Amino acid sequence: MQSMALKINHLLEVLEEEDYDKVVSYIEFLASTRKREKMKEETLAEGREDVESIVRTLTGIIPDTGKTLEEYRNERLKKYEMFD
Repeated sequence: MQSMALKINHLLEVLEEEDYDKVVSYIEFLASTRKREKMKEETLAEGREDVESIVRTLTGIIPDTGKTLEEYRNERLKKYEMFD
């Protein structure tokens, strides 16, 4: 792992200050993606259904906005993703 840290340090030396934000943002994205995948695997291993599969099966009162069920669902999920 130390050789990887040295390699990363060497790569970071040539970056400009504004590039660090991009690097940190990408690392945060990868970490959150891995965390979500791990939680999903653990949930499935425990025999529970994950939230996405439950939401996918929900039917009920949906406002008549001219959108398909899938469009409405995606819109609602995007709204709640910012709270993760």
